[in-house]
Amino acid sequence: MGSESENNIIEILDENGKKIYCELFNIIEFEGNEYAMLLPQEQKDEPDAEFVVMKILEDEDDIAFVNLEDDEFKRVAEYIENMQDDEE
Repeated sequence: MGSESENNIIEILDENGKKIYCELFNIIEFEGNEYAMLLPQEQKDEPDAEFVVMKILEDEDDIAFVNLEDDEFKRVAEYIENMQDDEE
């Protein structure tokens, strides 16, 4: 059985169809939806690493991570930034 951190590794595809392995860092709720904050494994040790934010869609049998449209991304990113400001 794998470690807990291995269980939090998500495989996604970039815009070119290349596999990217990401750690599931956090799940947030915003405007009635759930969003995953993913940290690409290749950036996890970088001080300026950037998160990938994807919408989580669930049905009875599966969970999907979906790219956000620009306007939705801006709203979610602003919400996340405000959350971080509140924590400081």
